[in-house]
Amino acid sequence: MFTFKLPDLGEGIHEAEILKWHVAVGDPVREDDPLVDVETDKATVTIPSPKKGKIASIEGRVGEVVHV
Repeated sequence: MFTFKLPDLGEGIHEAEILKWHVAVGDPVREDDPLVDVETDKATVTIPSPKKGKIASIEGRVGEVVHV
């Protein structure tokens, strides 16, 4: 099992707000498929899947601020 965590977005950014999930529990994903849109104080970013697999759980809710 692989646990995906918010990657380092650079430029000293330590947190981001979840705007939209592109996946749901049980969905298959391929490497580079979009997982989630997040907003930092500098930009809105779509985070891609780092690997192929199946979504086992989603921990953050839309509107929640998550940390790197």
